[in-house]
Amino acid sequence: MLKGKRVNDGGVMKSFLISFSISVLIIILLSLLSALIVSGLEDPGGVIGIFSLGSLLISAVVSGVFSSRIKGDCGLKFATLVALAVVLLMLLINVILCGGKVSGSSFMNYGCYMGVAVLSAFLGRKREHHARHRH
Repeated sequence: MLKGKRVNDGGVMKSFLISFSISVLIIILLSLLSALIVSGLEDPGGVIGIFSLGSLLISAVVSGVFSSRIKGDCGLKFATLVALAVVLLMLLINVILCGGKVSGSSFMNYGCYMGVAVLSAFLGRKREHHARHRH
């Protein structure tokens, strides 16, 4: 019998689906939370944009760090793929709800989400600790 590392392709897909689901769930929960906060203000129309962007960026940070931590060695690539999938889902929902018209501000939001998720995945990745050898 050959000794070596086993390749488990099902684990990658399972990790991807878990990370993707958690990322989408975080976006939904933070959006609902910001909507509740904004609805209690006197002038909700004036601050809805900043709260929306804030919840999107905070969810990008959380999901980027989570996605990079769930996959140790290749966490940055994995987190980038998860963020890309989330952005494509948001774009698909935008196209369906807006009748095929996508505004430039939507692309700015998607770009910000992607950039923040990748940056936070880079900063929050697992680093291997190498043991020091004394000679």
